Amino acid sequence: MKKTRVFAFPSHLTKQRTTGVDFARVIQPMRQLGRNSDFEVIHFDINKKTDWLWVSQNVDIIFFNYLHNPWGYAAMGAMARKHGVKLVLDLDDSLWDIATDNPAYKVFHYKSEALMNFNSICKDVDYITTTNSYLRNVIVHNTLIRHEKVKIIPNYVDLELYSHISPFKPDSYKVTLLHYGSTTHFHDLRNEEFEKGMEMIMETYPNVVFKTVGALIQDYKMKWGMRYFNSYGHEDIYQWIKGRFREFMDEATFLVVPLIDNVYNRCKSNIKFLEVSSAKKVGVWQKIHQYEEVIDDKNGFLANTAQEWFDSIKKLVEDTKLRKTMGENAYKTVKRDWTIQGNIDRYAKFFKDILDNP
Repeated sequence: MKKTRVFAFPSHLTKQRTTGVDFARVIQPMRQLGRNSDFEVIHFDINKKTDWLWVSQNVDIIFFNYLHNPWGYAAMGAMARKHGVKLVLDLDDSLWDIATDNPAYKVFHYKSEALMNFNSICKDVDYITTTNSYLRNVIVHNTLIRHEKVKIIPNYVDLELYSHISPFKPDSYKVTLLHYGSTTHFHDLRNEEFEKGMEMIMETYPNVVFKTVGALIQDYKMKWGMRYFNSYGHEDIYQWIKGRFREFMDEATFLVVPLIDNVYNRCKSNIKFLEVSSAKKVGVWQKIHQYEEVIDDKNGFLANTAQEWFDSIKKLVEDTKLRKTMGENAYKTVKRDWTIQGNIDRYAKFFKDILDNP
């Protein structure tokens, strides 16, 4: 039987780094798909010039991360159209709703050329894959394409790569609350309800310290002094997973993850929960739909109001056994339902369907 051939194109890849979005949405799933006997995956090589004519003559599907370069897309898309190759674009963020503090806002602000080009590309491709139903509706709303063209395939985690399980920290003489994320989380960390809840925690428990990785909040430094500090991750996802991520998970007692409830954040996935849970760490998470889908009262806490943040953090500060049990349960949740190995058939079925039912 003829194999289905897929060209995997992580479009943000550079020689210096592999981005998290390229890894999670293209590289990781396509590596797993390549293990399926019905598929052959050809991976983009950053060190070689891509011959799009050859690609289009030798594959059935081009699967790529979102891009906005019209000439780059035309070089790929024209050859694909000529030879009947399906174009599948992946999108995991709402580029139409990026906050002003996000570095990408300069590129994708309202009525920007990049955003208009991106809209045109979305309308031209055969299908779009995305992470959740909310983002699917946002894509449809902004591009006016049909729902049938947008396929939801959530993020998953590879426990063979995220293989580090942090030693449990039973001591309570120093409790380290950790948040990690890029500078785009500045407003999330200044979420009024979260900040009020944290103020109550810091007043109640002098043994609690708070560390943010990525975003530095100067007001927190002014208020909490040496009990607040920050650090930075790594721009390359492999260096992050194998190095800093493991260090930070070992350092953390548990995680706190606030998000402002807005369109952009509703379009995010639950990938941070998957990453944290791979290390058997528990967290207090924003009460927002992507976390509500995976977190129950056994594998983590959800919070929205200041009192909910305070109460949930308080329980994990005071109850060592609860921290351990919830961390174990979070890991079991991910291992049971959220590994890429256990869900790669979703990609296989989707690709087969779009070829069998054009």
